[in-house]
Amino acid sequence: MNPRMIMIAAAVVASAASTAFSQQGEVPKPDGQMPPAVSMADLAGLSTEGVSAREVNDYAPGRYTGELTPSPPHADINAKKGVVVFWKNYPYRFIFSHEASYCPLLELPSGAAMCSQFFEGNIQGDPENHKGSAELFNIQGRKEKNSFIDVIESGPQRVWVRWNYFAVNKDDDSQPRLHGTEDYLAYPNGLIVRRMTYESLMPDSYFAYSQQPVELFGVAPVGKPIKDLFPRDSQHGDYLTLAALDVYGDRQYEIFWGENGEVRRNGDDATLTAISSSKGRALVMPFRDSLLFMVFGDASGFPADRSDLVDHCTPGVKSGCEWKQGLWDHWPIGWLNSQASDWKPGSPYPYSFGSIGQFFIPPGKRYTAFVKDYFGNAKDMDLNHWTANRVFYLLLGAARDFDEVRRIGRNWLDQGPNCARPESIAHLR
Repeated sequence: MNPRMIMIAAAVVASAASTAFSQQGEVPKPDGQMPPAVSMADLAGLSTEGVSAREVNDYAPGRYTGELTPSPPHADINAKKGVVVFWKNYPYRFIFSHEASYCPLLELPSGAAMCSQFFEGNIQGDPENHKGSAELFNIQGRKEKNSFIDVIESGPQRVWVRWNYFAVNKDDDSQPRLHGTEDYLAYPNGLIVRRMTYESLMPDSYFAYSQQPVELFGVAPVGKPIKDLFPRDSQHGDYLTLAALDVYGDRQYEIFWGENGEVRRNGDDATLTAISSSKGRALVMPFRDSLLFMVFGDASGFPADRSDLVDHCTPGVKSGCEWKQGLWDHWPIGWLNSQASDWKPGSPYPYSFGSIGQFFIPPGKRYTAFVKDYFGNAKDMDLNHWTANRVFYLLLGAARDFDEVRRIGRNWLDQGPNCARPESIAHLR
């Protein structure tokens, strides 16, 4: 597909997304030309009556201050270009960074952040001979023609940012695999609703579909080990780094990391399966400063009988890859099949870490052996067709504790189909 046809396809899907919002009383109201970009230092001096968005020209994830050339790989045009969403009453920021392919980061004042990924294409091939086929976290995926954003509303009552991207092969972007369109609407109460959908651009190819729309990653600032970011467990001396919650019950699955590479979990495979089966789920990064979370469930397009949560960290877990402590200083967010580089102590770069994620599954099935199940499900075209062109919603934000995550999540999902309306989050706190 040539670049002109790619842009036409983007316009068609963006129009479809607008129509869907219009059917719910939402009509895009472009603000017109954005004000000139400012520096991050200048941004710190700006204020808002509620929530606002502003373009910046010198943002880098994880408090990185070094040069972006010649290494690590950098985006075309302006690698430090970004759009920052900021609030009157909340200290964190929501950032669309060009260097991160505009995949947004919910960032705390310390520079620690949560990322929830995007529609990553199914991996091509078999376990013994496979390769990543459709990604953004690579040099090709960082190009502006493959990933770009539009600010539809810049505040102060609401911010609306639309993200279009083409997941591409890391070696050749001449044939994009799939096209994702995501809308993020932020309200003055510090919450964000995420609307996501995609279409395959190679409809006969299983690897041009996605069964993995949500993957929980963290970004750590330069020089900050895990022990500086997360609360220490008084009994075991390790650090609570990742968690999955049943927002309608007290089930909780927790992953702890030690200072010497140890991984421990509080919960077992049955616990994770039970949470996956709940009508409402949350993935959480419990940073010391604040818990960053995402909520999704049956009412928001993630039916429990087609969803499974996967722990990629814990040795012996049935569902995941057993990465143990996945730490990558690939710039700025690492992934094993797209030019990843393992983080090493003393690295001058910020690093990404994780993960625990959500996968779509055939109705009623669960992950029991990740590699076997993943590669088998990837070739299930009935499942692939089910994921394509559907609409999925998530709620993103920060909270004081797990109880607040559950309360906010329940109040959102209890609205049923109305949780798909952006204003469904406006009065949750």
